[in-house]
Amino acid sequence: MKKVVIAGCLIFTFVSAASLTLAGQGPETVDLKAAYKVEGKKSAVIFPHHKHQEKVECAKCHKDVKGGGPLVVDIVELTGTSNDFHKKFCWPCHVEMKVVKGKSCKTCHS
Repeated sequence: MKKVVIAGCLIFTFVSAASLTLAGQGPETVDLKAAYKVEGKKSAVIFPHHKHQEKVECAKCHKDVKGGGPLVVDIVELTGTSNDFHKKFCWPCHVEMKVVKGKSCKTCHS
């Protein structure tokens, strides 16, 4: 019985360590205005990538299930409040995840 418990603990430890390793990938933050050449008068959104990684799987946002690379949606329209980050990417997820004030400008533009 002890061997089964020890084996279970070891498996749990390895799986947990692997999850933490994957969750630690990627940049701390991303300046979306600079990275995607977003046009507009609002201040840049400094996307807290690490914070999102704690709650969301990489494949939710990226085409590659391991993360990184292209986003799951094509960001084409980069001007004004109807830009694709708002309409296709950030707002739909904020609504789905029930982010408080998830569609308020000040939530992301500081």
